Amino acid sequence: MRLAKQASRTVVVLLLSLLLIGTVGPIQALGQTSQTASANNTRAIIDRAEESFLRGEEAYSKGLPDIARKMFDNALDTVLQSGIDIKTDAKLSAYYRSLLERIHKHEAQPGDVHDAIDRPEVAEPSVLDEVSEIKDDELSMVTPDGIKIFGKYDFEFAVAPPVFQFINFFVAGRGHSTMEVGLQRSGRYRLMVEKIFKEEKVPADLMWLAQAESVWKPNALSRAAAKGIWQFIPSTGTRYGLMQTTWIDDRSQPEKSTRAAARYLRWLHDHFAGDWLLAMAAYNSGENRVDSAIAKCGYADFWELYKRGLLPQETRNYVPCILSIIIISKNQKRYGFEVSPDNPLNYDTFEVPGQTDLKVVADLISVPYETIQDLNAELRRGTSPAGESYAIKLPKGMKKQFEVAFADLPEEKRVRKITVPTEEIAERYRGNYRVQVASYQVRRGDTLASVARRSGVSVKELARLNRISTRGELRKGQTVKIPKTVSVARGRRGKVGRYRAESAVKSRQRGGKSRSHASRRHRR
Repeated sequence: MRLAKQASRTVVVLLLSLLLIGTVGPIQALGQTSQTASANNTRAIIDRAEESFLRGEEAYSKGLPDIARKMFDNALDTVLQSGIDIKTDAKLSAYYRSLLERIHKHEAQPGDVHDAIDRPEVAEPSVLDEVSEIKDDELSMVTPDGIKIFGKYDFEFAVAPPVFQFINFFVAGRGHSTMEVGLQRSGRYRLMVEKIFKEEKVPADLMWLAQAESVWKPNALSRAAAKGIWQFIPSTGTRYGLMQTTWIDDRSQPEKSTRAAARYLRWLHDHFAGDWLLAMAAYNSGENRVDSAIAKCGYADFWELYKRGLLPQETRNYVPCILSIIIISKNQKRYGFEVSPDNPLNYDTFEVPGQTDLKVVADLISVPYETIQDLNAELRRGTSPAGESYAIKLPKGMKKQFEVAFADLPEEKRVRKITVPTEEIAERYRGNYRVQVASYQVRRGDTLASVARRSGVSVKELARLNRISTRGELRKGQTVKIPKTVSVARGRRGKVGRYRAESAVKSRQRGGKSRSHASRRHRR
């Protein structure tokens, strides 16, 4: 009997060994295959993006800036819409940074002068890059049972453990100093933001997105080329009316960018059926990515998407980070913060001629250059735009002093010339950095002329976008691309959202059967 048992154990061990030996090879091969497929996918994305970029360079060299812009846009979109998180793919991330640098070089037009006294555009690191790199071990809770939420808030939200972890991160962890800086700097802009958010029907508490995005720094610039207090990328900035030219970047203009942020947040709120957490997630990663995550999950609920790991790590950190900042900001003393906010920015405006040097402005009223630069953060080159008058901001109470001193100053000493060959081209280059495109399915009787007329574009533009002749015919069912300007206004009936809120009731299907459906699960 003992021999039989030993023999049985030996057989079992041998069988297990054979199974393990047999499976190691395939598992390793599967891992290698997966890595190879991922590398090949990255290479294919880079190749497609590079092809578009080279076509853009070719168009630019031939004096075709509009076509060049479209090709550059295609190159960026190839990377950003690839479905790969560039933060986790070192090769794609390095290529994307290189691509951005090469595209941005085209903003410096031929003949542009940058001598030793030229003051470069100011850019500061974005705090969002730091948030995206926070690891789980930094969010471990020292006192998980000791943190409570106090105060009243002007929008409803559910709190999950990650919010408490971020509260601890800001109260007792590495984020404490960042929180203090943000609470202090927020004083400069809070009254202005509250006023604009109220006008745009956005909860005032959401102003604290600016703390997570930039620590309230107008010149904060992220690795993904997002800029300003509200960290707009170039395309979304253009979508919401923020001018980006050789001379001006309205993403750094506090009032204009705040208005754009409020309208974008409101649009996202409507898109996601009144869910502000999903709106915040989409503000960070884009509505398309959140739409895709909801489609995979089946539920339009941020914490469900979080639990299932369907969002990028930065976005998973982003929403609980903001909620924790909101909670702390409304209960600063309870959480151990004794911060005196900066005074609100007060200023007068004065119209100056093109290319007026901000250093001259500062000297005439005896204030540091940085003071004038901070008030006019949108001016990229340290001067007012060429070829037009511009209302610069001056410290409150100094307008008269500047007016007298400026009038006495010889004209040649007022300006700092920066040569740009064609200001109009430069203006158009950044102003139309992205082309928004809609798809339209052709119906019976449609022609290029009728579709163009209804869409508000020319037949030539419509034909060029779809690579067809201006005399070409449209077929019923054919999909046509239509260039469009994204409107931030709501429709007459307010139906701009993709998701609708539904109560858990039974609805009647065809054939008399009924089914139940859950709130906010169904898409339009």
